[in-house]
Amino acid sequence: MKLFQFSRLIRKFSLFLISIICLFGIASLTPANAGAYDWLALNENPEKFCMADAYLLDGNSLSNGKLNCTANDVEITNVTPLDPSAECNLGDIFTFEADVTVRTNANERYDTTFYLPLTELSPQFVHGPGLRDCSMLLPIPGDSGMTADVELDGDICGDITKKFGPDTYVLEGESITMLCADEDQDNRADFTYCAAWDNQERNNCTTDEDPFAGQVPNTRSKCNCDTFNIDVFIKPNPPTVIKTLTSQSSRSEPGGTFSYTVSFVNTNPQTSLFITSLSDEIDIGGEGTFDASLNLWGSLDTVLPMVDGVYLTATGCSQPANGGEILPNATYSCAFTVHIVDRDLPNDQSPEDYDDLVMLSLLDKNGLVVTDGDTCAAIDTSIDGDHCSNEKTVQITNLTPAITVTKTANPTEVLEPGANVEFTITVDNDAAFWDSPLMLTVLNDTDFGDLLTDECSAVATSIALGGTYTCIFTKFISGDAGDLHSNTVNATAMDDEGDTAGGSDSAMVDIRDVPSMITLVKTATPTSVLETGDDPNNYSFVSYNFTFSVNAAGVDSVRFDTLTDNMFGSLTGACMVDSKNGSAITPTALDGFILLPGDYASCDISKGLRGNSGETHVNLATIRGVDEDGQAVDASNDATVTFTPQAPDTDMAFATSMLVVLELTNAGIENVTLTELTVQGVTVANGNSNAAFTILNAIGGEHAGVAYSACTIGTVLGYSGSGSEDYTCAFTIELKPGVENTDAISFLAAGVDGIVAIVEDDEGDQVVNGVTVEVNTVE
Repeated sequence: MKLFQFSRLIRKFSLFLISIICLFGIASLTPANAGAYDWLALNENPEKFCMADAYLLDGNSLSNGKLNCTANDVEITNVTPLDPSAECNLGDIFTFEADVTVRTNANERYDTTFYLPLTELSPQFVHGPGLRDCSMLLPIPGDSGMTADVELDGDICGDITKKFGPDTYVLEGESITMLCADEDQDNRADFTYCAAWDNQERNNCTTDEDPFAGQVPNTRSKCNCDTFNIDVFIKPNPPTVIKTLTSQSSRSEPGGTFSYTVSFVNTNPQTSLFITSLSDEIDIGGEGTFDASLNLWGSLDTVLPMVDGVYLTATGCSQPANGGEILPNATYSCAFTVHIVDRDLPNDQSPEDYDDLVMLSLLDKNGLVVTDGDTCAAIDTSIDGDHCSNEKTVQITNLTPAITVTKTANPTEVLEPGANVEFTITVDNDAAFWDSPLMLTVLNDTDFGDLLTDECSAVATSIALGGTYTCIFTKFISGDAGDLHSNTVNATAMDDEGDTAGGSDSAMVDIRDVPSMITLVKTATPTSVLETGDDPNNYSFVSYNFTFSVNAAGVDSVRFDTLTDNMFGSLTGACMVDSKNGSAITPTALDGFILLPGDYASCDISKGLRGNSGETHVNLATIRGVDEDGQAVDASNDATVTFTPQAPDTDMAFATSMLVVLELTNAGIENVTLTELTVQGVTVANGNSNAAFTILNAIGGEHAGVAYSACTIGTVLGYSGSGSEDYTCAFTIELKPGVENTDAISFLAAGVDGIVAIVEDDEGDQVVNGVTVEVNTVE
């Protein structure tokens, strides 16, 4: 990654130089104070073939892929960077300007060419076909102006000689591109090169790369390779910064403290690092944008609980002495605490992530930034020299808000069928300050619907911290006695994150019974009657009217079921209701008869009374029923009837009966038998009767002091002179009517319907004897 980035930078630089070539042409490629060709200007790809590869391109062969380079005819003895603070990163290819001292150990050598490796592999090794892993110093003949710097063979490559005295010359301000290496770890760059030359004077060296530029050894050994230190400072390796979370990683809103440590080790064995800044960088929300920076060497913050932010509340971090020096192999570490206040978390109730990393800046001993080829990738604004730790993520988690819902009714009892009730609904904000104010979003009542759009629409729905939402409205509550009206309100409130809290409460209204009232009016007609005297069968009759009603102030209908009287007992069956609200109706049984409030009805019952003058007949009637609520109701009323005197009165009843004495004498010579004895054709026998009389013939009777036996039909009268020719008997005729009424008696028995006695002899001859009787009376 780093090499790729470096190569990309080199290519860009090369393109820039190419554009210079196009502007100034080949004549301007020689630096004013340089004694070697500028390969960047000559070719857009300044890397040259390495010495062994060029040796092969020249038609030579290598059995083991390496030149053995045992000759020491030409060498570089010194490289002095023009910048005393020159430095490089290990493993990087870098370019710097320096004075290069070239020396010869022979009388003269031609086409001196110096190969500098761009990898860790020496130029005397074959790198591979097409690889250009070396840079090149190719002196320009005589360009330095020094005695040893000459042109001997007529080509464009520099030659060297010591036959005129000096054996060295200096390529001043030469641009050198090489690999930054430090094998001996002395923190100075290793200058590695291989020198090639020609032992023969001939015109064969060019700057063209067809097939190669410069010179190659005459033989496998006619070359010299060496490594020595130069004053190019090896940039120290950047450390790995480690951030550790030492506290819990999650806090509930509105936040809390998080403790960390940060540490790194200066792994460079020879050079110090200098830390110049140390900050904690916070990405709020974890979306990749770092929103807050805390100077860990700065002063502490005062936490404002009501203000969202990231506060440094404790730090043990400080800049080390001597400009922040971290000695080789030393460790820098410290601990600090951050307090996060976050009252407004994501609206999906997910936690708010805080990605934290520590960023620090490092310099080396030269005051130059210590880099690793990258900036802090997570932070767009970071620059070279900034180094970031690993990220640690902490969270602020959401807490659900809370509300308390209360619903009350006033009054809590109403009389049937109902009344207005005032309802009060309160919603208390029980949430903490970080979720306040709450917004009431739902207020629904099971009976009254959406209160926010109706009864409570005029009330503001924002509930402040510790505040209460109150809505009061009135509704008519109706029902029957015993009903319980219960309605429930459900409320939902939302905090600033869209999180909701719910609650509910119910209010109960008791529908109380309005007692039904009934009345009974008992009326007697007439209110006074004549006394009944001592006759137990004599009654004075009175008509009683029973009018019953339901109080118009009531609410329930009443079903009547019984009517009783303390004198007459149950009158329920006798009460046939024939009038309602003053109008005649079809007679209807009282039991089950229903009246609405304000209605009345009546029935009439006649009763016979007994009593003496001056007495009163007071009887109490009670009517009973049940209202719609199942409540028993009753009413009573009495009526008084007075017995008035009746003047003494004597009725004379006349009754009579007649004793009939029958005397028969047989004047004949034969015995005769009494065969018939009748009165108006009715045979004389005890108990025989008709409409006018009854015959009594059980005991006979007494007349004029003579007792007679009852008459017997079939009695035989002896012949005259026999001594048994006379027969006497008696029976009674009881005439009708008698004392049961005052009707006159009108009795007539005459002729054949009179009192007739018939006797008969043994031949059947009859003798009829009769008498006429008449009785008439006037009362």
